[in-house]
Amino acid sequence: MIGKACQQDLNDINLIGLQIKPNFKNIYHMEDVLTQDYACVYVYEENNKIIGFIHTEYHYEITDIINIAIKEEYHHKHIGSKLLQYIIDNTKSDKIMLEVRPSNINAISLYNKFNFKEIYRRKHYYDNNEDAIIMERIVKNE
Repeated sequence: MIGKACQQDLNDINLIGLQIKPNFKNIYHMEDVLTQDYACVYVYEENNKIIGFIHTEYHYEITDIINIAIKEEYHHKHIGSKLLQYIIDNTKSDKIMLEVRPSNINAISLYNKFNFKEIYRRKHYYDNNEDAIIMERIVKNE
């Protein structure tokens, strides 16, 4: 089940976030994110346990995907796909954008599956001088 995150989900979100960045809590300040009008976090639950989340921000006609994180033991079970499809189905934006490391092959494969296209590369963006791939998907609001 996918639902909007609330303050009681904060600990689970931060624990899952640690799997993608060791300093996740200090970088993203999810306790503040959950109170912002322009941001939204959706959690994926099974058996009343949070096993993944997607963090988005809305800026005018664009939805930015900030993070998708799934507990490691649930990887390759299509939970990221379900969260991404949820955002695609429910956004009111004209396009969805994100950035991803070229080394994150699994994420790039997921985004390609959902018709995201590379539109730009930020050279040497990350600490290890790895580029950032900027991807977008045009959303057909009918």
